Amino acid sequence: MKKFLSVLAVVCLMLLAFSSAAFADEIEDVEAGNAYIPEDTVINLILLDKLDSNVNKKGDTVNFELKDDLAVENIVIVPKGTKFSGVIRKAHGSRIFNQSAVIRIKLDDVLLANGKPVSFKQDVKIKGGINYANMAVGTAIGFVVPFSGMFFKGREIDCPPGTIIDYKLNDNVDLGLTKMDLVQMKSRERAQNAAA
Repeated sequence: MKKFLSVLAVVCLMLLAFSSAAFADEIEDVEAGNAYIPEDTVINLILLDKLDSNVNKKGDTVNFELKDDLAVENIVIVPKGTKFSGVIRKAHGSRIFNQSAVIRIKLDDVLLANGKPVSFKQDVKIKGGINYANMAVGTAIGFVVPFSGMFFKGREIDCPPGTIIDYKLNDNVDLGLTKMDLVQMKSRERAQNAAA
């Protein structure tokens, strides 16, 4: 009877370990059994450099700092304060027809707490808002002079250092880590906290 209960307990633990939502079975863009950051996760980045659609251009480097710990299964994989950097892949100022400025930044690989690099596929996209004042004036004038609204421009991007940028993941990010890797990371984290 004891042998049966111990086997049952082991089977239950294994099922619990592999049933977690943060581990892929057949998840898009994730190797089976790997831990991942799920799509729609919002990562808050603090801008360390000024970002201006009239000044910054393609190829410029932009630096960020992680605002909050990034965790999977309550295990911190990237600690708060980690520096991120990226390169501007697209930048343009506001344009006529009320088109706002856009800056797209490709993040460099980020090192996890265990030293393993992870890549974010999608760009950080920062867009200027709609210039409602120009739109209202353009609409009012448009009744008198047709097509006059097309000469008004959208808003520029002007973000000072310290601005918080919300980076929302559109896809799952495979960490290339198994459950055992995460458990080892948690053990190291506990040992470091105990030593401090």
